[in-house]
Amino acid sequence: MLKTLAATIVAAVLFFGCVQQGSAPTASPLSSQVVTATPASTAAPQALLSPADSPRIPARGFFMGVLPIPAQGQSFEDAYAQAARYSEFVPVWGRPTPFYALAADLRGEWGQTFVEQNTRGKQMFPLVHLTFMGAGMTLSKPPGMENASLSDPAWRAAYKQAALDVVKAARPRYLSLGNEVNRWREKYGDDGPNGFKNFVSLYEEVYDAVKQVSPETKVFCVFAREIVSENREADLRVLTLFNASKMDLLVFTSYPYSTGKTSPSLIPDDYYSKAAEYMPGKPFGFSEAAWPSTPALGGEQAQADFIVQAATRLTRDRGITLELFGWPWLHDLNENDSTGLIKSSGAEKIGYAAWKNVSGKPG
Repeated sequence: MLKTLAATIVAAVLFFGCVQQGSAPTASPLSSQVVTATPASTAAPQALLSPADSPRIPARGFFMGVLPIPAQGQSFEDAYAQAARYSEFVPVWGRPTPFYALAADLRGEWGQTFVEQNTRGKQMFPLVHLTFMGAGMTLSKPPGMENASLSDPAWRAAYKQAALDVVKAARPRYLSLGNEVNRWREKYGDDGPNGFKNFVSLYEEVYDAVKQVSPETKVFCVFAREIVSENREADLRVLTLFNASKMDLLVFTSYPYSTGKTSPSLIPDDYYSKAAEYMPGKPFGFSEAAWPSTPALGGEQAQADFIVQAATRLTRDRGITLELFGWPWLHDLNENDSTGLIKSSGAEKIGYAAWKNVSGKPG
């Protein structure tokens, strides 16, 4: 459901970019690059990087973020300024951009405009997503690697190098190595050339490589709490495949209404804490979580109720250390969308009032 809306975003902001996967690949020098290790005895010392962002956790105890989709007739600059009033972070996907071209976009005009000026220039920080998935739950492949799989050494080297290039280009505090990665496991299983175990080993290899370059960057991958397309909860046992010491945060996307719940009050108290129990004590986050304001799901009041409950009853009241609370986008994409906190016309919803109240920031 949300993936269809994400595709609408891509069409709406093709040249300025924002979320999810599926943009046309662009050429990259990584298409023929294979990384080889330098012998330890001859390797030159590598200067460590520090993240460009040093955000202080607000008094509320966690960061809030949103994708600043503009209202009708609103500029991107104004939308980012509006988001910054009550949020601290912005998800960064590029235009959206495939992993092998993201560093170039971050270094170029797009990155200067949307990351440096519109995000950091407005006192927010980027949460950078480096996805390995392409359209239709397929592997994103650099030019010249059309036959690659998740187990292919050259492809894995390209992804690892892309991650290091992104860290050097943007110096992010938060880096996601894959979005809703458990959906890949649901399709391909654990074994075989595209089996999920290949991603697990790649993730841990890239985690180590990033930490060697930028030890303070917080590295994680994002899991889906629900399989939205099948209207069910995801299999949380996927979390047992990962080394918790190499997951700086436990981060989810979540759309609990997709499982048939018609009110936030129907979400069990332990809906998120039973996921957190797989990695006890780990900081927790939502890269994006939402409840739409559609009348069939309780309207604007239900959306507002979910915002409050997601930050209290469903997380912190259960002993979860909430660090990130992201909402998919600021304004509805159009008149047929109801996920945003504000209507596409610019009219504020009750949910936006709840967002402001949870933020604790003055109006």
